[in-house]
Amino acid sequence: MNRLKEDLIELNKFGMKFPKRIEKSEQLSQENSITRFTGSDADKKARDYVVKLMEELGLEVKVDKVGNIFGRLKGTVKSTVMTGSHIDTVVNGGMFDGVFGVLGAIEAVRRIINDGFENERSIEVVVFSGEEGSSFPVGLLGSSFLTGKKSVEELYALKNSSGETLEEVLEKMGYKGDFVRHLDDVEYFLEMHIEQGPVLFEEGIPIGIVENITGISWILATIAGKEGHAGTTPMKMRRDALVAASEVVSFVYQRASEMAQESTQPVATVGRLNVFPNGPNIIPREVQMTVDVRDVVKEKLESLINETLKTFEGLKERYGVEVHTEVPFIYEPVPMSKEVIDTIERSSEQLKIPARRMNSGAGHDAQNMAEKVKTGMIFVPSVNGVSHSPLEWTEWEDLEKGVKVLTQCIKNLSVK
Repeated sequence: MNRLKEDLIELNKFGMKFPKRIEKSEQLSQENSITRFTGSDADKKARDYVVKLMEELGLEVKVDKVGNIFGRLKGTVKSTVMTGSHIDTVVNGGMFDGVFGVLGAIEAVRRIINDGFENERSIEVVVFSGEEGSSFPVGLLGSSFLTGKKSVEELYALKNSSGETLEEVLEKMGYKGDFVRHLDDVEYFLEMHIEQGPVLFEEGIPIGIVENITGISWILATIAGKEGHAGTTPMKMRRDALVAASEVVSFVYQRASEMAQESTQPVATVGRLNVFPNGPNIIPREVQMTVDVRDVVKEKLESLINETLKTFEGLKERYGVEVHTEVPFIYEPVPMSKEVIDTIERSSEQLKIPARRMNSGAGHDAQNMAEKVKTGMIFVPSVNGVSHSPLEWTEWEDLEKGVKVLTQCIKNLSVK
């Protein structure tokens, strides 16, 4: 455990606002937030650190065209167990999101080597580029390339907020490889991750076994009313864009809560409201807003989207406003492999570590991988459910249990 702990502490100094050694949750503060965008100096240093760890273990290291890093422990048959996650962060992020899945995978391979375990299938650790979409406007970037969902030309043309293309920042870092990894020999993919929610922490269970990754969709909306003086415009003559938007905010919360009483757990969030002109004595003329809708059942995801769109449409008559809506994407729910789920569960039982099956409410590279290979996810608890925050924390003993289960699972899957 000490090696993994040290690796996590050291790597997370890259991109930390005020770098310091953090060993316990009481040391966390907003001042120690981590921002490690794809293509940044912190990203390069973190990549270099991971490559060094791989090379110290004798892994064969390769970098593909979009900067995905692969570290391979060769087996005796032409078949591979792949495991890993990402090391980029959101703005002002925390210590464990993604990074634990990478360093935990390296630690698992280290233990497999030290145990003298003879793996028949090759074991390959992957570090995906650009999972968060914080720097370039595509989430799950690296796994989208690996699984053939995005072309290298399409991804190279993406620009960050500084106007640099992905190709340019990869070249600058020295992580624009010429390797193309095909998945024809990959039998299994495992991603270990913090839960990013409160379920495991509240229930006191150290391991979550993911059965489904949620479907996700966004609705982007603009509501246009009429600007006016807050004191001289009679109530009955107003076309208040913010009042109209408030109906959607209320509907989304209430309808998702009603649906959550059923068997699934849909969630819906109005996370952004831009109000114009945003003055204390001016009737709002325009509101730009987003609605994030998620469910693990495709039909219910689509139902909630359609009901929300119908609510937007009804605003025109009720409030005299104009409404424009756009649904830029609908990512369908993705089930994990039953074989891999069962193997994770068996591995936990072998180690006598309690586990429960659950769904993931967040998106992960595993959802792309699941379309091509048999895939599973292992969750460990997030203290108080906090993630995408400098206050993100998982207890060291829970990280250790996650690594133990991942190690045992890789061993079980690596024997043909």
